[in-house]
Amino acid sequence: MTEPISDFYRDFPFDDILKCVHCGLCLDACPTYRALGVEQDSPRGRLYLMRAMWEGELAPDAAVAEPLNRCLDCRACETACPSGVPYGSLLEKTRAAMRREVKPNFWQRSLRDWPLRHLVAADRRLLLMSKATRLADRLGLLRAKWLRGLMPGFVRRALDVMPQFDGVSFKHQNADRIFAPLVIRNPLQRVALFTGCVMDTAETEVHKATLMLLRAAGYEVVVPRAQTCCGALTVHAGIRDKPRQWALRNAAAFADKALHAVIVNSAGCGAQLKEYSALFEDRDAPGCDLDWHAFEDKIRDVTAFLAESELVNCNEWRREPVTALVDHPCHLMHAQRDHQGVVSLLSRLPGVTLIEPSQAGYCCGAAGIFNLQQGEVADQVLAAKLDDLERSLKSQGGRAVLLTGNPGCLFQLRHGAAQRGLPLEVQHPAVFLATRLFAP
Repeated sequence: MTEPISDFYRDFPFDDILKCVHCGLCLDACPTYRALGVEQDSPRGRLYLMRAMWEGELAPDAAVAEPLNRCLDCRACETACPSGVPYGSLLEKTRAAMRREVKPNFWQRSLRDWPLRHLVAADRRLLLMSKATRLADRLGLLRAKWLRGLMPGFVRRALDVMPQFDGVSFKHQNADRIFAPLVIRNPLQRVALFTGCVMDTAETEVHKATLMLLRAAGYEVVVPRAQTCCGALTVHAGIRDKPRQWALRNAAAFADKALHAVIVNSAGCGAQLKEYSALFEDRDAPGCDLDWHAFEDKIRDVTAFLAESELVNCNEWRREPVTALVDHPCHLMHAQRDHQGVVSLLSRLPGVTLIEPSQAGYCCGAAGIFNLQQGEVADQVLAAKLDDLERSLKSQGGRAVLLTGNPGCLFQLRHGAAQRGLPLEVQHPAVFLATRLFAP
């Protein structure tokens, strides 16, 4: 026996690991197991490791951390699991517990932990980074071969999947304004738009499109200034103290009882916001007495929300024929279990031929910052996804639009499609819908 259970997992309820009966139905659903074919890189293998540490049979060390860190945390195994094992929660708790035993090195602290703690929720720093990156891109520095040749591999990879920074903050531009609906619906309902961290200063056309669609559906929209990062990337890395603080800030920012819903256009953010209660399982933690489930019930993905609205009945939809392939982001399909909204919505639009590839629900390999930390594995997972998209394109012939509702997936698939030369324009569903409804 190594450490007692209570020492290593003392902060976390962990009994749910006993639900796993090792049936193996999760194996084929796991991207890393399909890519690597190694048991310890499967959900079942990782659960064996977690349970061995929980029971004191295995010491937490770097060798154990390796396969746990190779997990994308896509949670496809949860959808496949007949026993209801909450794999994602168990993994994140284990990563948090292991931080006490396997200390991050200097580079991990500097290049991973510092941004996850001190950048993603810092509005001014994010805006400064956005402005600087936009300037560097305009000067051609990000594409200069001589400069890229001097960069470490992970920096080049980061540039390959980097979003289009706009140099402005959507939240600051629209903070606390009340946007009137474009059509009158009875009764009038108000919704709030969650802006997140990266997407607040990059690819802001997604927020602009979301705002216009909500107004076109008859909703009054507000953008609370006090909101901040959801904390998803930070929680996935095993850091929980900062996300608890951000959760409290977001709970206060969206506390208005007049809000009908909080609309999110990032699958990863939506999943994290819907699981804030898991950060406050410790009854002594500040904020544990808040009604987190009431907060979580207000969180809605934009496509699922619009699919239930009257927007689809609008007479203004453009009718030009277009082929749209749909990708289901992991945290919309497996964490939120709310991925059919986009299919329901798009399948009812005039002129849209909707194709759901056979592997529409398989991970693309982005997984937050996984593609920056585990590049080779991410490339293998992405290759399988691109193979499936290529087959779908050949079956229908010609160009198409690929729609995915998560920023990391958007950047990863855009990079992959360009690298392989696929005739695909990768878009967020909100942007696609806005171009079909509003004149360009």
